[in-house]
Amino acid sequence: MFGKQTDPGNGKAAPQRRAAADVARIEGGGLVHAIVSSVSPVTFYLFVNDKAVDQMEVESLEVNIDVGEGVSDTIVRASLSQFVKSVTGDRSTKYTNLFPSTIEVVALGRRVLITAQNADSVENLFVSLGLRPDGTTNDLKGLKSLNILITNVLFQASLTWEDGQTEDIIPH
Repeated sequence: MFGKQTDPGNGKAAPQRRAAADVARIEGGGLVHAIVSSVSPVTFYLFVNDKAVDQMEVESLEVNIDVGEGVSDTIVRASLSQFVKSVTGDRSTKYTNLFPSTIEVVALGRRVLITAQNADSVENLFVSLGLRPDGTTNDLKGLKSLNILITNVLFQASLTWEDGQTEDIIPH
């Protein structure tokens, strides 16, 4: 893994490798990090593709995953509602759909990681909780719904299992 690149065995040079800076690039919908440091009062830090979003500019960050019986009943959505100044100086609201992307929410010693390749599809949807000492996560199986809401006055994160049991992810 960390050794030298080897000769492919035919006397020709090994194939050219892409530059690490290119491989490390955030592509597509991107990466969203929300770090909640307090729930009373709600204090959070939000980064979208490594750009900080001021808490006072955020109306809400929502993640809604509801697995229905059929494809048309399934909801896989994440959105950012953000206050922006209009040309007249008034504040208006801008909505951004966040999927496809990876969203990580860290709050009070808990972690939720969601990767969705497509909105409204469970295909290539991955949800995991926590972070073990070895760096691995607890991948969720049997998830019926996951709902996260972050505003300036409210932080909620809950999940419902296929058997109907609902749990808060972040204790209050």
